[in-house]
Amino acid sequence: MLHYWLNFETKGSPSLLNIEWFADPTAYRLKVKKPGTDEYMEKAVDLVETFNWLIGLHVEHLDHWRGYEASFKREPDPELPEDTSTRLILDGSLKETDDGAWRFRKIEGYTLRTPGDQSDRERTLVIWRKLTGDLEKDNLMLDEWFKKYRLSTQDTEFDVVYVNGSNNLPNLRQAEETWKVRLIEEHFHQAMWDVEG
Repeated sequence: MLHYWLNFETKGSPSLLNIEWFADPTAYRLKVKKPGTDEYMEKAVDLVETFNWLIGLHVEHLDHWRGYEASFKREPDPELPEDTSTRLILDGSLKETDDGAWRFRKIEGYTLRTPGDQSDRERTLVIWRKLTGDLEKDNLMLDEWFKKYRLSTQDTEFDVVYVNGSNNLPNLRQAEETWKVRLIEEHFHQAMWDVEG
């Protein structure tokens, strides 16, 4: 009952995490109540650093934000369902530019499967991206970004790959019914609110 009322009473609260705003991780702001008043103030939240801390990531490489631009075209694809006859592809190649509409940040490191046991590491790749709202283009750019950096979710370089936003990266089922590619939003929320005991 307490859980229900907490969700009901705080729904839409400006002080709760809004996972829909993860589309632009650099612009996330949270309304925080000033102590002793009824006044709220906006505070910037570093989602990247917060997520690293929440999953216990030992960072080995933290890349800066990189922007990309691309041109697109459609090509016929007979393997698609009847209601869709073409698929989106790049017209040319991915171009890195400071003010690109698509932005990516790559973090490499490891987490410990068992807390405190340094011998049982899980190689981890975290990919943050700024989404444009066009799911087809966003996912194509993610696929092309993976190709550009010669990354694959199907090789053994990383045990876990986290990425924000809906994606179509190939995924592998691992032991204990877990998946290699995981949604940042889902694990962020879990780590913040799922409390045992």
